[in-house]
Amino acid sequence: MKRSPFFGEYAEHQPSFATVQGWEVPNEFTTAAEEHQAVRERVGLLDWSTTGEFEIQGPDALAVVQRLIVNDAARMEVNRVLYTSILDNNGGIISDITVYRLGEERYMLMTAWGSNAADERPEYDLLLEHSQGLNAYIFDASPGVGLLAIQGPRSKALLRELTGADLDNLQYMWALPAQVAGSRALISRTGYTGELGYEILVPVEHAHDFWGALMEAGAKHGLALVGMVAAFSLRMEKGYIMRFDCAGGRTPYEVGLGWTVKLDKGEFLGREALVRRKEAGFRDKLVSLAVQDDYVPATGDAILQGGDQLGVVTSAAFGYTLGTALALGYLPQPLAAAGTRVTIVDQAGNTHPAMVGHRSPYDPEGSRLRG
Repeated sequence: MKRSPFFGEYAEHQPSFATVQGWEVPNEFTTAAEEHQAVRERVGLLDWSTTGEFEIQGPDALAVVQRLIVNDAARMEVNRVLYTSILDNNGGIISDITVYRLGEERYMLMTAWGSNAADERPEYDLLLEHSQGLNAYIFDASPGVGLLAIQGPRSKALLRELTGADLDNLQYMWALPAQVAGSRALISRTGYTGELGYEILVPVEHAHDFWGALMEAGAKHGLALVGMVAAFSLRMEKGYIMRFDCAGGRTPYEVGLGWTVKLDKGEFLGREALVRRKEAGFRDKLVSLAVQDDYVPATGDAILQGGDQLGVVTSAAFGYTLGTALALGYLPQPLAAAGTRVTIVDQAGNTHPAMVGHRSPYDPEGSRLRG
């Protein structure tokens, strides 16, 4: 079982645990509703040390990155953060990731999991494969990195107490190397909750002291520890995807990430197949569904209209701010418009009314996360 460098710290708070991709992670510290509310109204602390950090350095570092991702890293300034995805040879999404430009010839790919349940590192293996013949060095920095996210409207006030970095000029999707609580760190103005927030990367040898400093400074700001259940609830209200939402070879266009694809930048893994599939057209689109009773759908539940199955639920959670269960799933394009009414059928055959809503039901303009 894999564990975060902060495992000993949060285990003292006696959360319930879950196993995800071979990692033992905190599921709930108090209740998901309380933890969710803390992030929306105050500030929450999430441990994302399960992420992968793969560095690419050298004169051809950019070329390696460009070979893998659908977005265009050539447009990035130093300290910029870019959201993108990696495709397979058929144009389907393998992984959605963020790319950091850490220097003139230095990049970092951050993935959802440093390694999966089978201890595989698909993104890292692809970096090794596509760097062959190029002047670039690939390094898996994940085992030496701890990552804590502080998310919520009071996150900036909390972080100010721990660093002299210029947080006022650190904009959304930018990062800044800085000293935080006596440790060298990378402060990233990113998150997975839809709120103002920061993801802070520190060397694992500073994990214990860093945690202690955050907890001490956070007390007066109402800092709450947040587990996976609340994290899934927060991301579902924003319509953010996880890997099972794009499983089965779905393309960025079907998932709603067509805006990240830059076909004019040149070749990248899966580009030729993606172009063919785009020209042929797509039947389905990923939508957000608001369930209109008290049922929280399960992955695999059928989505029907008029007795005909249209698709299945890919993921779901209760949205505590919105006060309703939310689900992601694929519908045919003509039925993907907001207001479309469908029926979700659970594994026992019970039916539950649902309606297509805005893909990002909470703060659809994104004003809160941009501060």
